[in-house]
Amino acid sequence: MIRYVLFVGVAFAAAFTFIWLLFTVALQLGNDPTPFTRTGPAFKFWLVCLLIAIVVDAVMRPAARAAVSAFAASLTPEACEGTCEVRQSSRLDAGIRTSTSGYFQGRRTTVLVDQTGRFSFLNLEMDCRAPWLLEIRKRNLASRALGFVGLPIRTGDKALDAVVVVQGDDEAAIRQWTCSSEVKPRILSLFEVCGITFLATGTVLRAQYARFRPRLFALAHATLILNHLGYLAAYAEAASAQRLSRPSTADPEA
Repeated sequence: MIRYVLFVGVAFAAAFTFIWLLFTVALQLGNDPTPFTRTGPAFKFWLVCLLIAIVVDAVMRPAARAAVSAFAASLTPEACEGTCEVRQSSRLDAGIRTSTSGYFQGRRTTVLVDQTGRFSFLNLEMDCRAPWLLEIRKRNLASRALGFVGLPIRTGDKALDAVVVVQGDDEAAIRQWTCSSEVKPRILSLFEVCGITFLATGTVLRAQYARFRPRLFALAHATLILNHLGYLAAYAEAASAQRLSRPSTADPEA
């Protein structure tokens, strides 16, 4: 972010100098002694922006890079050599995007930390061909309100229903999947231990951690999250394979 602020400062200085040379020196239409006469307020504003940029780059960037690097350490790069690259980029709105990608247990996986001022989130996507569309949200006032838009699924498990709100397009199959002894503890761990606030299936298995604070993130949770997601993706695909291999009960002569 610092380079953007410095670039803006240089651009404005060059513009002021050009205007001063044109109107004061060449055309002699002004009498300002320097190009920067009466630019004090603009300079103060630029200086404040520079100080903010220094703080942002010194505090936000290292913490986000450390968090994403913890995930990258468990991923296999596409070239199968070395380690996965952690990329950082800044935006003009003082936002910072930190990301990495690779393979986990043979599944394409991307990790993104997006920080903008006081708001930030962690987003993970892992290849998964689930047989149904599913959304799981951490139970709170917002998720309960969203539950009225689409009918939530009651899993029948008190521990699970107390922590999350489940919605999907195949109630019976989703209830069986979420309540299974292999899946339920991993969902609870993701939401109660790892801080995940949203989980969804589709063409990918997506997990999101809203209000993510990289400095407070336990780096050991990175591997735990990936392991849970990898298992959930495999178990969802296994359910899909079982559904396809199940013989049809329809009468072939009907």
